[in-house]
Amino acid sequence: MPETSTRPSSANPPRQTRGSSMSVIDRTVRNVALWGGGTMLLGLMGLTVVDVTLRYIFNAPLYGARDVSKLMLLTMIALSVAYSARTGGQVVIEFFSHWMGSRLANFSEAGARIAAIAMLLILSWQLWLCSDSAAAFGEASLALGIPFGPFYILLAVGMLLYAVVLAAELFLIFRGRVGDLGLPPE
Repeated sequence: MPETSTRPSSANPPRQTRGSSMSVIDRTVRNVALWGGGTMLLGLMGLTVVDVTLRYIFNAPLYGARDVSKLMLLTMIALSVAYSARTGGQVVIEFFSHWMGSRLANFSEAGARIAAIAMLLILSWQLWLCSDSAAAFGEASLALGIPFGPFYILLAVGMLLYAVVLAAELFLIFRGRVGDLGLPPE
């Protein structure tokens, strides 16, 4: 019989205790995604409704609505990517995992997380550097001139939060607690 995957999914019930470090991380990424990303989503919906209404009924669209909506979407994604990763919301291809033994599957999961953490750290660092250069060169949105620097920092923080999630999961894999990688409690 094939073994269960080490990837979080809705099929794997959570097995962690309430006071564990994963519980703290789960609450943090959930609150960031819910309050930050959810607020941006509601704001984006409201902005779109108002802009479309003004555009088609009064022939007077909101000036700069496209700038604001792009930056709100960017903010929503930056704040929600770690929660998506923690809850198994991303596409995962598990072609060979059911043929691997548990030890090889854990090694594979650890290797994938190490590579992902390295890439996310490099990405965060580069985004931080882009923030500095965006400020130095005055990069801003076209219509409203909203500076891009703070949004690069926000993206960097979102990617760092994702790296923290992966590092915590890697720690569980190294401790032999692969069963604790399940979904966080709702």
